[in-house]
Amino acid sequence: MRELFLTGATGRLGRTVQRNLNNSWIIHPCSLSGGDDLTKTEPRDIVPGKADFVLNCAAMSSRAGCMDNPYFAYRLNSLWPQKLAVFCAETHTRMVHISTDLVYSGGIPPYTERSPAVPRSLYGWTKLLGDIAVLNRNPRACVVRTSVLTGKAGAKMTTFSEDILSGRASSFHVDCFRNHTDINALARFLSKCLFSSMNGLVLAAAPYSMSRASYAYTLLKKDINLINGPSHIPHDLTLKPSVSIAEE
Repeated sequence: MRELFLTGATGRLGRTVQRNLNNSWIIHPCSLSGGDDLTKTEPRDIVPGKADFVLNCAAMSSRAGCMDNPYFAYRLNSLWPQKLAVFCAETHTRMVHISTDLVYSGGIPPYTERSPAVPRSLYGWTKLLGDIAVLNRNPRACVVRTSVLTGKAGAKMTTFSEDILSGRASSFHVDCFRNHTDINALARFLSKCLFSSMNGLVLAAAPYSMSRASYAYTLLKKDINLINGPSHIPHDLTLKPSVSIAEE
């Protein structure tokens, strides 16, 4: 049976990947909530010797969390992917690493794999450093950058659509554009990506961009509270993905 070492296993994407994989997989889950502090260990000590694939979904993605604990964010988002990339290169283990559109500034959309990345947040910088490290240390690895996640995840951290439908999100930016990407469709793509020869940087997201307000209105189909996005966040992160992730 195929064996997968999965980090971030209790997060939104990690849970969804596990739900979408069939019973022919043996999954070795690893997560901070499970007590596995990746920042204080070495891959050789926790990656099973029989693992055929490694999928790194672990990240500190909270803007506030990164600001409150920048050193931990750097260790988890930048240093851990680098160590994992080196390990996978040495052991010839297939590696896919998950990243974000927040590595871009929002100034020159639409973004492609060739676009310059200049983050506007500490989170974005730590993720960009991790991406660069993975690509430099393991050219056969695949770095998948995606956009804001939607759909049912069933994790402690909710997706944007779960926030909208539950009422946790009540005001929506009219000037912030993202490629709102279905998390289940993304998980199915990642399971195929693990088996592919795809390497380097790949943008995988919904094929079109919408404002946060437009997406919320489409979902709720009723009047919503419209606001402008704060100046400190990128306003237009429209991607031109080479891999279109569409709901099925």
